[in-house]
Amino acid sequence: MNSEKIKVEGLLLESLWDLIYRAHSWTSFSPDKRATQYVTEYSQILKEDLAALGEKAGNYQEKFISHFTSWMNAKSNCASSAITGGSNFNVRRAEKMNSREHAKNVEFFNFREKYFKAVNRQRTLSPEEELDLAQAKLDKLSNLQSMMKDANAILRKMKFAELSKDEIEQKITYVLNGEDFPEDVIKEVISNGNLGYGYSFPSFSLTNNNAKIKGAQSKITAMKSRIERKQTFEAIKFEGGYLTIEDDRVKIFHDSKPEQAVIDELKKSGFRWSPFWKCWCRKHTGNAIGVATNLSFIKN
Repeated sequence: MNSEKIKVEGLLLESLWDLIYRAHSWTSFSPDKRATQYVTEYSQILKEDLAALGEKAGNYQEKFISHFTSWMNAKSNCASSAITGGSNFNVRRAEKMNSREHAKNVEFFNFREKYFKAVNRQRTLSPEEELDLAQAKLDKLSNLQSMMKDANAILRKMKFAELSKDEIEQKITYVLNGEDFPEDVIKEVISNGNLGYGYSFPSFSLTNNNAKIKGAQSKITAMKSRIERKQTFEAIKFEGGYLTIEDDRVKIFHDSKPEQAVIDELKKSGFRWSPFWKCWCRKHTGNAIGVATNLSFIKN
């Protein structure tokens, strides 16, 4: 057995050593060392990928090996004049094979990137779930706004003259604790004083929090509108298909594949083909409905 091949025993890609050896036979003076190098490096990459994926690994290893094998098969058709000799070397064919090998290389690394993106993609929340989160956020922000105002009203009445920093902090903690203010609010008051804003909540804190409150209120309004529209929307029929709202998406179904002009208009309007739902769709928003109902083949 080749002494280089012995070095990869037990590695995840050990079985690919011969393939990688052949892939480098016409491009390297040491194909055996290249084979050992590739098996070692890419076995480590696969090992780290599997560890990162954990329970989400699924059939990642099989797909990794499949894409890697395709890359090495393409590489086996590549040749270097330094290895084969310059006589009758087919430059055009070599360029063509190198181009194919590069494409397979890119395909392999794109596969890894897409797989990780797919398994780490967060589930899209329903309008009902988003409404609950927005309402919880609004309640929290509104409560904080009230606490900041109440704390400032109390702090304005307190006298800190001739008190040391430690005495001020102790006094604030004692008074606000007695008023049942949360520990994090008390700490922020003290932190503001240490930062030079005075022992209170500065006006910008109230302004910024109020802006967040308005944002949460707008989110709630938008989610309620989406829920109501979804519940009351009636499918719009057009020649050769219909428009509807399902799965929090605006969906356009066709009886058969539409003409290219229609497909181009759909893409330009933000719609994408879904192999899963067998229709053109985009996320359900008021704007999406407006765009959809104004598509030429629906509007007419």
